[in-house]
Amino acid sequence: MTLAFYGQPKFSTTSASPVGYELFIREKQDNHWVLPVSFTAIHASQIENLLRQVLTQVPSTTQILSFNLEPSQFVQPVFIEMVTRIQQQTQIHLITELTERFDASISHEQLVAAAQQFHQDRLLVCIDDVGTERNTPQLVQEMNPYVDEFKFAFQNLRPFKDIQTVEHFLKFWYSVAKAHDKVFAVEGLETAAELQYVTNHYQVDLIQGYYTGRPELLVAES
Repeated sequence: MTLAFYGQPKFSTTSASPVGYELFIREKQDNHWVLPVSFTAIHASQIENLLRQVLTQVPSTTQILSFNLEPSQFVQPVFIEMVTRIQQQTQIHLITELTERFDASISHEQLVAAAQQFHQDRLLVCIDDVGTERNTPQLVQEMNPYVDEFKFAFQNLRPFKDIQTVEHFLKFWYSVAKAHDKVFAVEGLETAAELQYVTNHYQVDLIQGYYTGRPELLVAES
């Protein structure tokens, strides 16, 4: 299994240049980069090697790099130790995003305990796609003391006519993030109108989406 990281730029609302990237893992099949057959089959050492490569490739102005871990990976000490090693080698802020995918073998208690360990080790954690699948308001509340960022995903609500149609979801999670002083990121912005509406009505910290930049290949295993 040959893996790669694609990077999608992240922007602040005050910067025309990317402040960082979200890293999406891809697997090579028939000479094409596609979604892995099994994200959970990916080892910590593989992610670590790719992260080391990314650190040598991103612009010197990069402030943040985020990447996803599945629940079964998030709770394993070997992954926390891996993130610790990489963070010790760079001034770039690494953000571990806990995906929303449901895994019946992993309990809420395990996720909260893992988030607490990340926090104790001064590692940043984002709850990805808040309000979707596993990442319910209840889980977010339980993990809240130990996480740093909430990410809201418009792509999980599509199709919709316009943002106003689904704005009540955005308002809810925006208010939760602000009440607890969390970084609030919005992803899945696909048009100029969507970007303008969000930035005019909400003080979001980070934005990303196909409109501001599509994922591009950054590094690959040899």
